[in-house]
Amino acid sequence: MARPETGGGPRVDWFAAGVGLVVAVAVQLLGGSVLFGASRPEVIGQGLLTFAALLAGGAVAGVIGPVDGAAWNGVVVAVGFILVEELAGHLGPVGRLGSAGLDTLGLVVDDVLVLTGGTLAGVLVGALRKRGPQLRR
Repeated sequence: MARPETGGGPRVDWFAAGVGLVVAVAVQLLGGSVLFGASRPEVIGQGLLTFAALLAGGAVAGVIGPVDGAAWNGVVVAVGFILVEELAGHLGPVGRLGSAGLDTLGLVVDDVLVLTGGTLAGVLVGALRKRGPQLRR
């Protein structure tokens, strides 16, 4: 899928990261609609849903992309999610997406939560994929 770069290090597969981003946004929007309905969710519930959405998106990107780039794919999904979240916040309330109304500390906590979820999922999937042949023996 991704061509080797000159450095030979981990590669980012943009297609995998894009699919992971779509999955993360879909989980966030659908999960918010199903779990919270028309009511405004508590900050903790919304944070857990965001973390779960990024775990799902980062895991999908880690599975689709190259093994060595799984963690980077998760990071790209998280950064893309932050961009989508901020764009949604500037356009107005769009379902459960967007961080409008958060103060600076809330934004930092939200972004750290998003980056942690995407990166953690990518690292875990990458580690499992590297150990896969050893586990089958």
